[in-house]
Amino acid sequence: MLSQKIKRFCIVGALIVAIFVYCSSIAFGEEPRELLVGFAAWSQLCPRDVAETVALKKYTEEINAQGKYKLNLIVTDAAGKREKIRSDIEDLLVQDVDILIVMPIDTHDFLGWKDIVMKKRQDTGKPLVYASASKIPVEEDLSIEKIGVDFALATSDVNSGKALGEHFVAYLFGKKGKYEGKLVELRGAPGTSANMLRHAGFHSVMDQYPDIVTVFEQSHNWSRMEALELTRVVLQKFPPGSFDAIFAYFDDGAMGILEATKEAGRAGEFLIYTSDGQSDCLRAIQEGQITACAVYEHRTGKMCLEKAIEILEGKTVEGIVLPPDILMTTGNINKILGTVYTPYLSGEDVHWDWVIK
Repeated sequence: MLSQKIKRFCIVGALIVAIFVYCSSIAFGEEPRELLVGFAAWSQLCPRDVAETVALKKYTEEINAQGKYKLNLIVTDAAGKREKIRSDIEDLLVQDVDILIVMPIDTHDFLGWKDIVMKKRQDTGKPLVYASASKIPVEEDLSIEKIGVDFALATSDVNSGKALGEHFVAYLFGKKGKYEGKLVELRGAPGTSANMLRHAGFHSVMDQYPDIVTVFEQSHNWSRMEALELTRVVLQKFPPGSFDAIFAYFDDGAMGILEATKEAGRAGEFLIYTSDGQSDCLRAIQEGQITACAVYEHRTGKMCLEKAIEILEGKTVEGIVLPPDILMTTGNINKILGTVYTPYLSGEDVHWDWVIK
């Protein structure tokens, strides 16, 4: 009898303690876990990096408002210089970041940074989540193990170039009843993976049609201003009707091309193709001024942060993810925009006007 009373007393006591702990956690809240997040951006003059910075800051605020974590975000700007982004990474590691998100212009650069991140992990023994906000080309031998990151998104620049090429070929046949045309290519910086892979994808289609020829090809070095100047040269060199399209290779280049055509009074004379998906370019597609854009899932910084937190929580995360790419055209943009895809923001004062160094 006595033992039953003691047992009852213990059960009631345990319940009271449990209720007290639960109510205390509600009343006072648990202390949020502090995490230091470093975002090493390539250039804050680049709409991609500006948009990712804005998205990361907003998502950090959302996470902090939930009370489980207190994230402190540090953003650096390499101003488009390879040696600067490496030093930014080293500075962030010195500050003992828990999560390091890096956004270079070329994912091959990760090969040169792997050693400093690995050394930091070995020296401290502290968990450090390392993620790539620049998408890894699936066509290249750049596994997450090889470049040393825990998480990355993938992309297929070959598929993007191929989709644009197929659209151009279909246009030529629809207009002329034959696969014949002339093309201007204003390419990205030599040696960069996006430039080479988009070119390879585009020409995997073009090279099947010997009567579709490139009449002018030069690099704009991923610069809107250089694309503008090159287009001025093209328009002086070739009179109206001399070619059917310009392949810009990226959105800011396409906007420079569009600006030059308006200056010369030749807007709408030929097609303009591009890749990326920034908002001013997509508005131009809506207005019928740019023909098509192979767009990418761009909120990579936010996705990296989401996955990094999951990794720190001990969850299993797929190391590399390939989101679907979308071909946005004048014919389908109003069906897709705001539903399947939301563009990253850019302003008229924000352009990719830097030189890779």
